[in-house]
Amino acid sequence: MLIMNSKKIFIISIISLVLVFSSEPSVLGYGGPPEQSSANNYTVEIISDDISYALGESVIFSGSVNKYDEERNLRISIFSTGNNLVLSQITSVGVDGTFSHNVILDEKFSDGTFKVKAQYGNSKTTITIISFEVISSDTTSVSQNNKIPDWIKNNAGWWADGQIDDNSFVEGIQFLIKEGFMKIPITEQGSVSQNNKIPDWIKNNAGWWADGQIDDNSFVEGIQFLIKEGFMKLSK
Repeated sequence: MLIMNSKKIFIISIISLVLVFSSEPSVLGYGGPPEQSSANNYTVEIISDDISYALGESVIFSGSVNKYDEERNLRISIFSTGNNLVLSQITSVGVDGTFSHNVILDEKFSDGTFKVKAQYGNSKTTITIISFEVISSDTTSVSQNNKIPDWIKNNAGWWADGQIDDNSFVEGIQFLIKEGFMKIPITEQGSVSQNNKIPDWIKNNAGWWADGQIDDNSFVEGIQFLIKEGFMKLSK
């Protein structure tokens, strides 16, 4: 009888062990649950206030993160064309998830395209990448070897006085650029609106340029403004 009872106890013990093991989740070969997908990461949306800059100017980066965490900082790193690190700076993020960060284009920078990487914190983050361009200030100029034809300055003066229309003036500017008399730095062209009135100071600039009261570079800056704001559309 004692032997029979021992067998029953042994069988019951085996069944209990089987039930205990079968109640545990199967993790063999994984070591735990899979990592979260990138959809759950801390992400950054970042933009710069322009697409091209001259040395000595400042770049203003702004944007937002998808979820605020007071324990995290935003790191902005800038790399040169050869993927060499130029600088890496940390900026704080507001409780509303937005940020703004200023970088001065000092002696560490030179002509070329720079890549910007932004990440919020050191874990569970997704890196965001944008770029901007640095152009030497002397590229905003008129060729020193070519003399601007007198009729171009006459056009500018007539345009300032209202004697010729906008299209005639634009044709003169396009001629300068095409023939290499004037070099316009890379400028993002805004959308043209028929409701946009060209500011009076632009026409004043044209008149002063025609009269020799301002230099060529000051006039070019006015042309850049027209292109960027969509008042003037240059053909490629």
